[in-house]
Amino acid sequence: MPIEILVRAFAYLIPFFFLLPFSFLFAQAAEGQLAFAFRSQGSLNPSRMIIVGDVVGVEKASYFEADKHKIAAELQVDTRPDTVTIKVQSDKGLRPGQTLYLLEKNSDHRTYRDGNIVGEITVKSVFKTTFFGWQVRGEGYLRLIEDRPVSAALPLDTTKYEEAVLFKKQGDYFVAKGKMDEAIRMYKKSISLDTKYPDSHFALGKVHWLDGEGYVSAANEFNLAWKNKERFSNQQEKMIFLLEYMRFLLYYYKIELKENPNTFKILPEVAKETRISDPKNFEAWLYSFEISFLQFKRASNMASGIDNRKEMERLREEAQSHLDKALSIKKSDYYLHKLACEFYHSRLKDATNDKERLDYRTKLIDHGKLLRIYNTGDSEIPDELLDAIRRAEKEAGLLR
Repeated sequence: MPIEILVRAFAYLIPFFFLLPFSFLFAQAAEGQLAFAFRSQGSLNPSRMIIVGDVVGVEKASYFEADKHKIAAELQVDTRPDTVTIKVQSDKGLRPGQTLYLLEKNSDHRTYRDGNIVGEITVKSVFKTTFFGWQVRGEGYLRLIEDRPVSAALPLDTTKYEEAVLFKKQGDYFVAKGKMDEAIRMYKKSISLDTKYPDSHFALGKVHWLDGEGYVSAANEFNLAWKNKERFSNQQEKMIFLLEYMRFLLYYYKIELKENPNTFKILPEVAKETRISDPKNFEAWLYSFEISFLQFKRASNMASGIDNRKEMERLREEAQSHLDKALSIKKSDYYLHKLACEFYHSRLKDATNDKERLDYRTKLIDHGKLLRIYNTGDSEIPDELLDAIRRAEKEAGLLR
């Protein structure tokens, strides 16, 4: 009886195994072994790499990039990147944002184990499954590999990442103890081991910002973290950075008290990335609203013209949309209502007809009430804003 059950179970599983990628069943790369990677068949100068696993699946990504969709349709070419799945022994040393090189198992290079570089991918996620164990998913353009057995490898110098993580953690320890000089030393040591490790750039930037005078140094470190944002150790740390970076850029702009073109260029990009990373995060929409409002005020101070009027209208609608979204998530926030009062006061001054004046005045009054309710006393409401609210209330017949 038990034998019959085993036979039936095996017969049931046979079709399933035929569905598995051929390379998954028969590829046997030894993870962690040294490999010599050649960029061409005739190359005599290989790069030393560490094998991390085997490619077990390649398929087209399920999306089109918006700006490439039209080009793809005209050329009748599928421009989507390939999504690659790699089976690995563990997640050790692997993280999103890394570049992995795909090595063809070329018999001509038996002495050097694995051979030609036939592609590269950007790591998108590292995860563990119950049946297959640890896997890596990445994207790239892989027209060359077809169904050939392929290994994934990391350049040897990237193995310093783990040391960089260790020094970063030591820096965090010194920050918790209030020993900022030691923390800075540890963070800089971490960065020297992996110059593109965003977690350490972010941590060092925060220490400079806390110093009260190191705005330029903080801005430089935050900018380096931003450029390498896809390499953050996890999504939570990336989200914390994005929110902190928006706060810093807004604060830096207010401290400078002058227009900084670079700040205005990067602020919308950071805000968009933050909303994409967590669409339900209140602060992401709050700061997005403030950024759109600042851009609107900047555009309104520029020379008039058809293009500028269109840009003002776009920014006005964008600010309103971000405000509505923030309010839908959380209504009990003092700073949000303060910004809303400033926004509707600005729109009230620019109103061109009675209907608009009534609408903006009503909204200014409503947010003014909530502003007073949620003011804890820690911040003073600016006199100019209070006067604007009282005038609106008087015009509406709410004050004598």
